[in-house]
Amino acid sequence: MKPAGLIPSLQSDALAREIEQQLKEETAAVIATAGRDAGEVLAQARTAARARMHDSIAELRREGERRLSRARAQQETEIRAQMQRRAARAVEEAMPLLSEALAERWREVESRRQWTDGVAKLCLARLQRSTWTIAHPADWPAEEQRRFAQSVGADGLEVAFEAAKELDAGLKVTAGEAVLDATAHGLLADPQGVAALLLEMLGDGDA
Repeated sequence: MKPAGLIPSLQSDALAREIEQQLKEETAAVIATAGRDAGEVLAQARTAARARMHDSIAELRREGERRLSRARAQQETEIRAQMQRRAARAVEEAMPLLSEALAERWREVESRRQWTDGVAKLCLARLQRSTWTIAHPADWPAEEQRRFAQSVGADGLEVAFEAAKELDAGLKVTAGEAVLDATAHGLLADPQGVAALLLEMLGDGDA
């Protein structure tokens, strides 16, 4: 081959090598850039993943606390309901016993006297001194009736005694439209009030 023919060939080879070198450099630059970008993407992904994991763990903890609070509240509600049921049963069982205890107190002379003396004091404190009608059990002794009349005094006061077959314990005093019911039935006429007293007594006993 003549030297003049080699010149285009050499120029072509040089151009090819130059192009190849440029391609290598550009490829290396692209790869390097891609590597940096991939690293940044991975770092961002890891950061986002950690943040999501942290949020998920925090939410799980909050949900656990909410469930625990609900469970505690439900348990406390169940305990209160159970205590109320037990208290209701205790009151229900105690009422007949209390009624019998009042009847027994009326049958005993000394406790009956304390009962009627207490009624006399309440009447003097709460009722107008006019005409009092005292309803009483049929077997209340006349001597105790006279003692009751003397205890309330006769000045400006008329006292009338009436035996009532339906009464077996206590006295019911009527003064005009006012009524002081100190019979066993009257003392137990407010079941909620009696229940509150019984529960207070039971609570004191448990303390």
